[in-house]
Amino acid sequence: MEQTRIQRALEAATETKAFITGEGCRLDTPTVFQQYFPGATAIIIADENTFQAAGQIVQERLQGSGVRVLVPYIFPGAPILHAEYEHVETLRELLVQHPEVIPIAVGSGTLNDLVKRTVYELNRRYMVVATAASVDGYSSFGAPIVQHGFKKTMECPAPLVIVADIEVLRDAPFKMTAAGYADLMSKIPAGADWIIADFVDEEPIQPPIWNMIQPPLKTWLGSPERLKEGDAQAFEYLFEGLTMTGFAMQAMHNSRPASGADHLLSHIWDMQHHCDANGQSVSHGFQVSIGTLGSTALMEVVFARDIQQLDIDAVCQQWISWEAREAEIQHAFKGTPIIDRVLAECQAKYIPVEQLRTRLEQLVAGWEALRQKVSEQIIPYQQLKTMLQAADCPVTPEQINVTKERMRNTYLLAQMIRNRYTILDLAYELNWLEECVGEILVSDVYL
Repeated sequence: MEQTRIQRALEAATETKAFITGEGCRLDTPTVFQQYFPGATAIIIADENTFQAAGQIVQERLQGSGVRVLVPYIFPGAPILHAEYEHVETLRELLVQHPEVIPIAVGSGTLNDLVKRTVYELNRRYMVVATAASVDGYSSFGAPIVQHGFKKTMECPAPLVIVADIEVLRDAPFKMTAAGYADLMSKIPAGADWIIADFVDEEPIQPPIWNMIQPPLKTWLGSPERLKEGDAQAFEYLFEGLTMTGFAMQAMHNSRPASGADHLLSHIWDMQHHCDANGQSVSHGFQVSIGTLGSTALMEVVFARDIQQLDIDAVCQQWISWEAREAEIQHAFKGTPIIDRVLAECQAKYIPVEQLRTRLEQLVAGWEALRQKVSEQIIPYQQLKTMLQAADCPVTPEQINVTKERMRNTYLLAQMIRNRYTILDLAYELNWLEECVGEILVSDVYL
């Protein structure tokens, strides 16, 4: 791991002050805790699986070091723990009785998010001992929590300290590592989406934040087959990449550096309570694996078109009013708890026809330059598919129980839900989205 890069990232990050990684570093947790939380009492929060993976030894080391430590709070190992707000309430009731206590979350995405939100509500900080290289959320601002049946990212700062023991990460179920690999891979097309947004003057690229992730990204992703072999360097690269992504989100105060159309596809499935053929929730990483392939396919198909054939007058004549667009959204999301939020997000990015004409003229004039930038950013679809397969990630929608027809609808719905300009919006404004999605789904090459 390049310490200079990590140090620069920590300086740019607004919340996390230390990132400790290496083989066996979980044993240093007491020293790290005392350094960053001097005089505090610790409590480990884990589930039965993560307590066995790392929590037990950390608890013993804390007790042996003289750190005051409470009895751990351990969630059941089964059924799978979900980030439900009721768990935040439970932890808050526990911790409010001990104002001097600092939690040590021992786990991965869900446990980290539950503790992250809990301590925010109590105006405290915490540290995390990671047990799987499965998400970029360890170091990111905010936590996706389900409250009243609706999943939303709740405000809360990242941990003050992250400890990532390569020995523990290597021993995690490989499906979790594969999910993390897919999540990190999604930063490639997310970067292309940012290039597109920058080109149309929707969201300028911020070079210091871009440079935290994009230049080293293909190195971090370069050896998926070595992850299956348990190679320490490959795991270190993976966790470094995921953590650096979180630092970039801290620095920017939003998820643009990490999230594009790939995540919007995943968000639709989350809202639909997506399950696999066995009725089990599909991991975020595995959804994003298909989202990454889906967004990359759309980029390749869109930029393969000859924009000189675009009839700008015809596109502008077919551009619908906001009132008509609102009716489409009302129909698409009828009966869902998020309809008001979707309407607000979509209205925020709706542009009048005069602005559309100007944008289309800008695209025609600069198409070749934009095509070149996007082409250089993305990994070609077939190579991308091969890399994901090497990490045991799903590469067809059917592998995560999504039919071709559902995939078609997902593309169209995903374009509506977020005021973040992506390839979905570019294709929509060109009036190509439905045609390009149809081309993808009948192709022998894609999905």
